[in-house]
Amino acid sequence: MARIGYNEIKRMNDRREKRKQNLAKVGRWLSKKGWKIFLVVAVLGVAIWQGWFWIRKFNPAELRTLKTIDITGNRMLTWEEILQTAGLETGMPMSAIYADSVRNRLLSLPLLQDAKVDVGMFWKVTIDVEETTPIMETLDKGQWKAYSGRGLVLPIAASAGLELPVATISRNREIKQIASFLQKMRSADEALYKEVSQVAVDEKKHAMEVFFRNVRFKVLFPLENVTEKSFHHYRLLVDGLSQEMSSVKSLDLRFEGFAYAYPSAKEVK
Repeated sequence: MARIGYNEIKRMNDRREKRKQNLAKVGRWLSKKGWKIFLVVAVLGVAIWQGWFWIRKFNPAELRTLKTIDITGNRMLTWEEILQTAGLETGMPMSAIYADSVRNRLLSLPLLQDAKVDVGMFWKVTIDVEETTPIMETLDKGQWKAYSGRGLVLPIAASAGLELPVATISRNREIKQIASFLQKMRSADEALYKEVSQVAVDEKKHAMEVFFRNVRFKVLFPLENVTEKSFHHYRLLVDGLSQEMSSVKSLDLRFEGFAYAYPSAKEVK
């Protein structure tokens, strides 16, 4: 059994006494100021918990709301018509606005040919509209109807005083086919478009049948995928071979680069 000397026992007692004194000091300090620390820790704990709960639900996109709407290009359409159709109003979150969806809604307006929608990074939406003009008219049950280049019925006032090509419609699907054809012609050669008197779809020949005011024969253009070259080809024939074309009853331009004149069946290249 090991023996512990007097000095060692004394040192152990001193250390024990010192620890008791330190603990007593800590106890007295806590009894005076400890409640303050507990209060601070409790407040911080609640604040951190509430802050984390708010952070998890926080969506920065909700801070971006629509404040400004710019509309350009409209003459016949009012701001109210455009905004109501677009489904836009100030104060709505920018995260709920999609350019393609707004454009598709706007294209439901018959007076609209096209629209460009730009959704800004912060609080602005810009809408640039291209309004349509009548492209043709039809006689339906004794009433005249005007149509846009997209084949939509327009208010009759939009075509007042205009000499429009008259379209003969056999089936509803022909409306958009003829409107699209005339729109391409007007874009390629507006003077040629103004010379069109009547137009119809020839299903058997898979052609667009056109009568012009300044010639006596009908012209067959491609029913689909007509190009500017077809209209240019027609111009060259009529302007360059006016005497030869005087006896023609039908001119077939359905095949690019070739023209067939009937009834002579003479091929003109």
